[in-house]
Amino acid sequence: MATVEVHDLSDALVAKLRERAERSHQSFDAYLRSIFERASQVISVEEAIARGREISKGSGVTADDVVAALEESRAARE
Repeated sequence: MATVEVHDLSDALVAKLRERAERSHQSFDAYLRSIFERASQVISVEEAIARGREISKGSGVTADDVVAALEESRAARE
């Protein structure tokens, strides 16, 4: 398993994180690992775009089709 060092954190930030770890009944290290794990599961805009492009390959659906579908949906709600 890898080890990570983070430098230049303010004392206030570390205190707040330690307090949250304590409130969640976790060690400081376990709490930080959970934060890193959650952050790694959030998809970035770039990843979402890449996934969308991959999904749409060969589908025949164009950006214009998507825009038209959105406009139809909005018009139906009005």
